[in-house]
Amino acid sequence: MAWSIHHVNLQARDVRKTAAFYAAIMGMEEKAWEFPQARGYIPGDPDKLALLADGRDSHSGLHLIAPDEDFARKNGLSHNPSVGGHVAFEVDDLDAVMTRLTAAGIRYSDAGTFAIPGMRHIYVEDPEGNLIEINARV
Repeated sequence: MAWSIHHVNLQARDVRKTAAFYAAIMGMEEKAWEFPQARGYIPGDPDKLALLADGRDSHSGLHLIAPDEDFARKNGLSHNPSVGGHVAFEVDDLDAVMTRLTAAGIRYSDAGTFAIPGMRHIYVEDPEGNLIEINARV
């Protein structure tokens, strides 16, 4: 199965200060976040969410998000991608990944297409408790 790293999401208590750091030090450019029409609960306020795109597509690169303890509940998820950060892997067959997770008895959260247009997302913890996002284009 083909895969790549789509983005890294870092928790940022001060999103504006953190985005300014990456822009000034790394030369990254902040881009406007585009949301899907069937958007779930995701803060659109630039004080709570920032995108430093790497140019591969409109949302790949570095994401910064203010931690929100109610984020998972507001989206009907059992995993909270706004707390602690996560890496997102893009795969070519998300259904195959979900089938393997189910067969292994591993709990995951299917978020559907809620944060990035044209992408379907799931969240799962690896054996060490690291939260990962796995996504695919729809």
